[in-house]
Amino acid sequence: RRLTGVELRAEARLALGQHARVVTELTPVVGRHPTREHLVATLMTALYRGDRQADALRLYRRTRRTLVDDLGVEPGDRLREVHRRILRADHRLERTGRPVYEVRVCGESLPWSVGGHPALEFCNTFAGWGHQPPMPGAEWLRGYRTLAVWTGHVGLADEVTVGRLLDLARRNPVEANAALDEARALRARLYACLTDPEDRRAFDAVARYAEQAAKTLVFRRDADGRGRWWPDLTAGLRLPVHAVAWSAAELLADPRRLTVRVCPDERCGWLFLDESGLRRWCSLATCGRSAADAPCQGTSAPAGRLAGWTQTR
Repeated sequence: RRLTGVELRAEARLALGQHARVVTELTPVVGRHPTREHLVATLMTALYRGDRQADALRLYRRTRRTLVDDLGVEPGDRLREVHRRILRADHRLERTGRPVYEVRVCGESLPWSVGGHPALEFCNTFAGWGHQPPMPGAEWLRGYRTLAVWTGHVGLADEVTVGRLLDLARRNPVEANAALDEARALRARLYACLTDPEDRRAFDAVARYAEQAAKTLVFRRDADGRGRWWPDLTAGLRLPVHAVAWSAAELLADPRRLTVRVCPDERCGWLFLDESGLRRWCSLATCGRSAADAPCQGTSAPAGRLAGWTQTR
């Protein structure tokens, strides 16, 4: 419990921009607990934000060697993802947790990531799932361009692929719109599947999407030297649909599927992983606030209202 508290405090300090203090506090703790991957990932992020990329990469190599030599296992998904983002100089690692709901990527407005998995982030591109009709501004995927940029933003496609998709969409707008509609349909099925394990029809629908995606996958070397399945460009404008479907299949086959939670704020309904068992809201500072007029982070609000957000675990 004490180590969990240390992890939560370090993440809170990162959100406040206190990466130097996190490095000072976590370095001796990681030395005593070298296989505590959550601690290592947080320390790597703090080192990277302090312009110590080489130290962060050395820490990863040391941790991986310890895990392999002592336990015979490779680092987990989160630690590998932090490593990949450092290698790519991913701008998402440079954020200091400033209060925003919206990020701008390639000129597109995207929702801040709170889910902890690409399949959940995909469901969270729609806000207010419990509202009929949907709330104004609930749809983040307003066009195919946004879908393509989002696919690259969450790491389901590389920059070259996103560029090709944008070019294809310009030349084939009708086909692009059809792919966007299909992506939204998959999103609704996936959300139903994740929120109601008894919904077999939704599960079967997602499974069919995943089976189609499997036919387009290729195995390629990633930036960190590990192999990874990627949807091939032969899928054309449907590539984002395949990428999401495959990611969804991986989550549904993962024990972490049992830790998926729904934000209880009636204006939100976003999904997130709660592996610690301590997290209730997708955003404590908005959905968890007592103020009745607090805006839900899921909706795309005017820039003046995009304040007061803090991610918690």
